[in-house]
Amino acid sequence: MVEEQYDVLDGDGNKTGRILPKIKVHELGLWHASSFIWIYDDNAEVLMQLRSKNKKSFPGVWDVSVAGHIAAGESPEETAVRGEKEEIGVDISSKELVRVEYTSDIVPWLPNKQHPEFCYVYILNRNLDINNLKLEQTELTEVKKIHVNKLQEELKDAVKSKLYAARNPLIYETALKKIIESVGP
Repeated sequence: MVEEQYDVLDGDGNKTGRILPKIKVHELGLWHASSFIWIYDDNAEVLMQLRSKNKKSFPGVWDVSVAGHIAAGESPEETAVRGEKEEIGVDISSKELVRVEYTSDIVPWLPNKQHPEFCYVYILNRNLDINNLKLEQTELTEVKKIHVNKLQEELKDAVKSKLYAARNPLIYETALKKIIESVGP
């Protein structure tokens, strides 16, 4: 299997012209990009994934509906569409995505390493039956739906927040605010 290649970015999120294998980008702690998709339904319930315990970052905690690194030459939207299909078995169109944020994040990566990435954050309104999803078990082990207001409360709670990936707060806050605006009171 050919290893995925990433565009290396500078500290401002611009492509440097370098393309390296995923493992090298991660080993060297180089800037790269990812797409995050928050899926919510008409009842303001957000789909969350429980990350596999084998993941190198945020193992065994709840996270955004779907996330994926952007492969070299791929657009953030193409990554989002690919990620939906690969991780939960759902076909979407990039036209369904609403971009709500572009931010940076530096997360811990193994002992003494950092994982710096620029994150494109999208929301997607889709009424999914979680029992019909086809989960990619190497990425996630379970999904659940949680009302956006309850999720916000849990993220503010010192104990419950530890059950969620400790990402840049903008990845959560901006998307959840936009979901509330989209669904209404």
